[in-house]
Order: sequence, then C-alpha cells, then structure tokens
Amino acid sequence: MSRRAPFRITHVSDLHLTSRDDASRSEPRLFGRLEGMNRSFRALLQDAGVRRSDLLLVTGDVTDTGDVDAWRVFWEAVSDAGLRRRCLVVPGNHDVCNLGVRPPSRRRKRVQGDLQRARQGLSLGNQPVDFPWVRQVAPDTAIFGLDSCNPGNLSGLTNAVGEVGYEQLERLARLLHRHRDAAVKIVALHHSPNIPHTRTARRRGVQTMSKAMRWGHEVPAFDRRALRLLCISHKVRLIVHGHLHRPEDRRVNGIRIVGCPASTQPTEGDRYPFYRYSVAANGRVSVSLQEVALSP
Repeated sequence: MSRRAPFRITHVSDLHLTSRDDASRSEPRLFGRLEGMNRSFRALLQDAGVRRSDLLLVTGDVTDTGDVDAWRVFWEAVSDAGLRRRCLVVPGNHDVCNLGVRPPSRRRKRVQGDLQRARQGLSLGNQPVDFPWVRQVAPDTAIFGLDSCNPGNLSGLTNAVGEVGYEQLERLARLLHRHRDAAVKIVALHHSPNIPHTRTARRRGVQTMSKAMRWGHEVPAFDRRALRLLCISHKVRLIVHGHLHRPEDRRVNGIRIVGCPASTQPTEGDRYPFYRYSVAANGRVSVSLQEVALSP
C-alpha cells in the first residue's frame, strides 16, 4: 500500500498590492523597498515549488489600501498561476483600510464602505466572508480562519491594532470541537498573538518593540490568551499570522506560532520570503522558511 504524499502549504503574507503596477506603498519607508509589489508577487507565483503547492495560504494585507482593483490584481495573478481553487485568504488591516482621520459625521459611512470593499475583494475569489470559518483541506488537515482586524479602523492611529472578540472566539471553540478528529489543525489570522517583551525578544534574537508598538500591532491580551488556551485544549498544531513583516517561529504555552514576513519585500540579495509547511501522512508537520530569487 503506497503512502500518501505530504500535503504542501505555501504561506505568504503582507503583499500590499496596488491597483497600478507603478504605485508605491502608502506607508513611510519603514520596511525597505516600497515599490514593485505587484510584479514581485507575480514572479513569486512562477516558482515551481509554489505552483505545486496543494494550498496557498495568505494571512492578510493582500492590498495596500483596500482597493478593489488591487484585489483584482491579486486574483488575476493567482488564477494565472493555477492556484485560484487552492487558495485561502484572511484579511489584514490594510484590506479594511482608511489611513486618514475621519470626521465623526462621516465615520459610520466610511467604516461600512471599508468593510464592504474587503468583503467584495474576498468574494472575487469565492472566499468565505463570515468569520471564523473552517476548511477541511485534506483528510487529516483543517484550516481555521479568523478575522483579527480592528473593526472600523477609525483612524491611522488604530489601523494596525488587532482584535478578535469574544463572539468570534466562542464560535471558533465550536468549530474546533466539531473538527476534533482532524489530526492537524492550523489557525490563521493576520495579527500576531504574541509579540515578546524586550527581554524575551532579545533572548529569541528578534527585533524589540516598545510597549506602544506592541499595543498597536498585537492581538489584545484577553483575545490572545483565550486563543492560545483554545488552541492548547483542542490540540491545534500551528497558529500562523503575518503583519510584522518579519519571520518568526516560536513556541508559546506549547503552541507553535509562525509569523510570515512580507513576501513582496525583498531580503538581502533581492530574495523574496515565505513559509512552507508539509503535512506528512503520519501527521508530522515540517516548517521551513523559503526564499525565491526572482529573475530580472
């Protein structure tokens, strides 16, 4: 009897695609090069290993400013790579996005418009728009999607803040129980459920973040603690996220948490990063950080 081939997942994040190929990102020059994201993403999808993936998992910030035309750029590229039917997406704060200050008289209308554009962008690829959701992607593997975006993104100050909320966590608990027999459970969201304090960050050898920066980029304390407890009790194998634009692979309370870097932001040597997960027939999950050198 032949053994089943490993189930291969490519995890990309923080693409920041724009409606025009020559457009720059909206944020200041904080994370390196801020141009050419569309071209970089298309080229990344040409990698043979990425194309052979059984699943392309995207953990948010597909677009830079929530533009529906940028969503179309994403779905056209995914379709051209033959991955449209093998793609799962959770939104990021830039997908539910307006970075300007909002007058109170217009706030509700603008917020509803932001949320509608995000749902429209997801719907273009027949993605679920109600959260949390679960997809049984293989006989032994289930992916659970969470929306961690701060509802409304009322201003540029709060745009990056994450939030899951009690009701979504309660529904996630029900889904995890319903799929308790899945050997491999992976929870995907955009924001980090764990940004280490300064001492821990130094011990791990990762960039430190101030208290204010952690507040602005991390899932709030109740949400992240409750999420980790749910994952422990339901034997979740991985929590995967994006948002921080840097690679992270750590264990917190016994849960392995993997943060994908910005996959259209080049590292040294003009290489583009992503994570690859391989689920073996025995349920063993291997995790590796990959980089693709794009052809000129």
